[in-house]
Amino acid sequence: MLIRSLHAKNFRKYHKLEVDDIPPKGVITVAGLNESGKTSIGESICFALYGRTFVLDKKNLHKIISWGRDNAEVTLKFSAGDVQNPDNYTLYRSFHRDGKVEVNLQKEGSEDIVLDSVDAVSDTLMKILGFDYDAFASSFYLAQRELTTPDPNSDTIKKMAGIGDYGRLHDEFFRTNEKKEETIAELGPEVKLNQKNLDAMKLDETLLPELVDAEQILGAEQSQREALVEFLDDNKDTYTDNSITYSSAKTRRGFFGFLSIALMPIIVISWLLWIAGKYFPDRLQSALSGFLDEGKQSLFASFSENWLLPVAVVSIIAYFISALVNIRAKATMKTLSGEATNIASKINEGHEHITARVENLLPERVVQSMNRHIKNDQDTLILIPPREQFANLRQLIDDAPNYQSSKEEVTAAITRLSGAIKKQDGEIEDLGKGLLEDIKQEKIRSDEAGILRSTIKKLSSLVSKCERNIDVNNISIGLLQRAAVSSIELFNKNIANISANTLPKFTEGRYSEVSIGEDLSVKVYSDDKKDYMDFDEISSGTQRQIMLALRMAMSEELAINTGNTEQFIFLDEPFAFFDQKRTVSTLRALPDVSKVISQVWVVAQEFPSDVTVNKAIVCPLGSAELIV
Repeated sequence: MLIRSLHAKNFRKYHKLEVDDIPPKGVITVAGLNESGKTSIGESICFALYGRTFVLDKKNLHKIISWGRDNAEVTLKFSAGDVQNPDNYTLYRSFHRDGKVEVNLQKEGSEDIVLDSVDAVSDTLMKILGFDYDAFASSFYLAQRELTTPDPNSDTIKKMAGIGDYGRLHDEFFRTNEKKEETIAELGPEVKLNQKNLDAMKLDETLLPELVDAEQILGAEQSQREALVEFLDDNKDTYTDNSITYSSAKTRRGFFGFLSIALMPIIVISWLLWIAGKYFPDRLQSALSGFLDEGKQSLFASFSENWLLPVAVVSIIAYFISALVNIRAKATMKTLSGEATNIASKINEGHEHITARVENLLPERVVQSMNRHIKNDQDTLILIPPREQFANLRQLIDDAPNYQSSKEEVTAAITRLSGAIKKQDGEIEDLGKGLLEDIKQEKIRSDEAGILRSTIKKLSSLVSKCERNIDVNNISIGLLQRAAVSSIELFNKNIANISANTLPKFTEGRYSEVSIGEDLSVKVYSDDKKDYMDFDEISSGTQRQIMLALRMAMSEELAINTGNTEQFIFLDEPFAFFDQKRTVSTLRALPDVSKVISQVWVVAQEFPSDVTVNKAIVCPLGSAELIV
């Protein structure tokens, strides 16, 4: 980039500033006493390019406006691009006291294309020039205070070395690692605190399932008891009612069973006599004549003829009736016996319930937990009624199926069992309430522990992720550093070569070359001593001559790396600590020190009269106008 002309209005001390016919190559001097506006020229260039100055950022930009004026404006014409056929641009920027900024950028020959937004102009200038404000302020505007050993970690130095992207990525990785380490430092104590709180809970993961199982067991037990009580209450009088029916059926069975047996020979004899009299009368008569007289034979013959068959028929009918009644009596007895057996079974089941130890149904620590809810000294978990109430219960159960047990005793036993079960149900319900409270509290503790575990897991995951990111970034940093080594070595070599060309001219041949380390430490080869000298071994004036040569060489390297084959540089008071001889030798050498840094602006209070320059600008002390 080369400056072609500079016009400004109401900028700093100048109401009107016009610098035209600026030579593309050579030295342009800006002379004047203090407060004459020398530095304002450099600041106007910086404002046009970046909307700020070297000493005023965007927050304090109102200070660039001349006293009593409303706005300041700068028009900068410059060229950039191919040295043989460069592109020419016109850049305008103004700033109003109310904070309004106006800017436009136009490429000559493209009058129909004018960029007029701050962002669009900034982006386009970055593409045209290849460097931002920081790089510009560090390389192409050098004040005497900056003629010191360069910072190897600065972004500009990295761009000069051609490792700007490496440096940017390196810095991003490094900053990311710092943030990740800060995150780990913040999360670590939080993880420990949550883990401490979790450990302090002493939560047993198996207790809640046991409590839930115990509650289900008690619920099932209570449901069985309720069903049993309902059955006993419904069948309290069944045994008594069935006992009468059973006794009646048993009587019928005895009578008609005996009758069936008694009728059997009558049926057989009557049918045999009837068959013999009907089909074998002679044989029957012959058989009866042996032990019956004639009168009896006559009576038997009359009976046989008139009544024997009806007797046979009636006897067999009576037999079948008796057998049917007997069968039905047996069936009734069997049914009633089954019901009695069921009642006896339920009585036995009820007895088992009331004598069972509930604590045997539940885990030991659940029982211990439940015992905390018992308000009296008695261990109500045993739930056993007085044993004497059921002393004859076993005999009742054994005799009940045949209805041999006393109806009164069975009814009384059912009443006592039902009452005992109901009483126990109330106790179990009270225990269940305590158990439900334990479950509720344990669920709350479990939920709290779950939240703590989830928090610990999330925090630990974040810590692990941060640690993995740090490891990956460290590997990336190492790879970037190794990749940048060759570029740094080449950069140092180029700077040394360029400095070897300029240094003898600046120092009148006393020093011919420099050696630059990876950390940009500088050693100078003395032709007198025939050896390298540490930088602090030479005088301060010579140090500044050397650093001026070194910094111009580095600026040249940056210009090359950013695609600028020709570049201006603005040196503000570079000779402040030079004696007359050093100033003259340096001024004479400046036009030839670099083919890339071809337009050199130099600011000083005065310049030696015997040095020829390409354009001389003298800033008037008492005037607000400068037109050259």
